[in-house]
Amino acid sequence: MMAFALGFLWTAVPRRTGTAPASVAEMAAAACALVVTTGAATAERWIVAEVAYASLLVLLLAFAIRRFVGGAARRRPPANFVLIPLGILHGLAGAVLMVVALAPGGQASLMGLGRLLVEQGVFLCFAVGVGGLVLPLIAGAPPPADLSATPRETWKAVAYAVAGVTIAATLVAEHVGSDRIAPLVRASVVAAGLAAGGGVWRPPAKPGLHRRLVRLAVWLMPVGLAGAGLWPAYRVPALHVLFVGGFSLLAFAIATHVAFAHLGLEALALGRPPAVVALGVAFVLAMLARVAADASHTYFAHLGWAAGTWIAGSAVWLAFLGPRFLRR
Repeated sequence: MMAFALGFLWTAVPRRTGTAPASVAEMAAAACALVVTTGAATAERWIVAEVAYASLLVLLLAFAIRRFVGGAARRRPPANFVLIPLGILHGLAGAVLMVVALAPGGQASLMGLGRLLVEQGVFLCFAVGVGGLVLPLIAGAPPPADLSATPRETWKAVAYAVAGVTIAATLVAEHVGSDRIAPLVRASVVAAGLAAGGGVWRPPAKPGLHRRLVRLAVWLMPVGLAGAGLWPAYRVPALHVLFVGGFSLLAFAIATHVAFAHLGLEALALGRPPAVVALGVAFVLAMLARVAADASHTYFAHLGWAAGTWIAGSAVWLAFLGPRFLRR
């Protein structure tokens, strides 16, 4: 997910602001940090993993600040982009809390709050923040205005900032024991932010299966959060509606739209390419298998089928678009 966030924002921010793209050094540093984060987590070297993860966030924050604040920018970001730095702060705070919890003599209870901030706070802010820009474009609507265009846009930025702070507050509240109300409030904030900024309550104005998958993924995010609040005993399976059906499906569906646009495949974007069909079916089946696992007598078999189905869907997608990525 961090690889997707970096790739998307490093494309969208320079195009929006008319500034320079990411340098080779920045891309190399990001690639190294992603590999270190994954490798260290696999080896259960959690402090190394969190330090590398935090370095990715610092790199993204520095990239964004230079282009949002610098005088070279020809345009300003939309109001909803105020959630991008707030999402980064969620991640940095979560990484620091986990490092402190893992350090000798550290307070182990901080691990739970750190995980909430990293696993939910970062990408809930990113999804609502980026959604206000990309969702209208995917649906065929005009892009949002600049932050400084009108006083109304300034007030919208304040509202988005309040939403980001509220997401953080609900994560803290859940950590200290509010396992029902906090997720429900968070679900309401996310749904309101996506509906107001992304206009997902309207059907897409253009055809294309990936546009429907984007819309499905957007609504599965608050559904997963609400499920975790309504059935706390079933919290982990419900959150996989958010993770698998929300975050991962949204990432691949948006990546499909961007790839079609940049590779000159606009005709495919209006239809139902078999690889996109396979992606959507596989991800939905993976989500359902994971949700059903806790209610079954074959828990680990369900986990295996869920993971394998997800991998198969993503592999079909990569086999279809991967060779096109490498063409000049």
